[in-house]
Amino acid sequence: MARQWSPADRQMPLVLAGAIAASIDQPYGEQDPHVAYASEMSDLAQLAEEALRDPALGDDPGTYVYLLAALISFEGVEIWGEQLDGLNDDEYEVPCPSCSTENFIAFGEYGCFSTTDSMYMNETAAKKVPLQPADASTLEGLAQRLHSRALADGHTDVAHKLTYVFGKAQCAECDEIFSVAEAITTLWDA
Repeated sequence: MARQWSPADRQMPLVLAGAIAASIDQPYGEQDPHVAYASEMSDLAQLAEEALRDPALGDDPGTYVYLLAALISFEGVEIWGEQLDGLNDDEYEVPCPSCSTENFIAFGEYGCFSTTDSMYMNETAAKKVPLQPADASTLEGLAQRLHSRALADGHTDVAHKLTYVFGKAQCAECDEIFSVAEAITTLWDA
């Protein structure tokens, strides 16, 4: 009897290739793999595009996010190819750009807020400051592209989470308001 492969199983090699392309720990030295292997990256991006259109992904937002990350990795988008998967975890942990306190940026089943309490899901009395989602109509560049793509592909929950990732947070320690996306890129660009 032949094994039945789920959509996630069929897409795993593509997701793994995307993770390799996005990794900052590349063995290629000075050679950019997006230049050295431009043809292969283009082929992989085309395969990711096709995989993202698979109707079976409608019930699998996790694999959808991984494939979206793979696509932008193959296109050479730095940081987000590796960090987009925070959407699947419903949180990012970033330092406040003002006071450096670690803030958990949560946007899932426990609500949409910033907090300094890593155990926020346990009904603690920690300070939780509501996030300020971006207005979808004002998104630009990569944020607009990812949001529009998620909507077009029927992943409204992913699109909704993206408004928080590209929105603002208030530090639960010093009250500084900062861009969540900039905090993520600053952390991983260092």
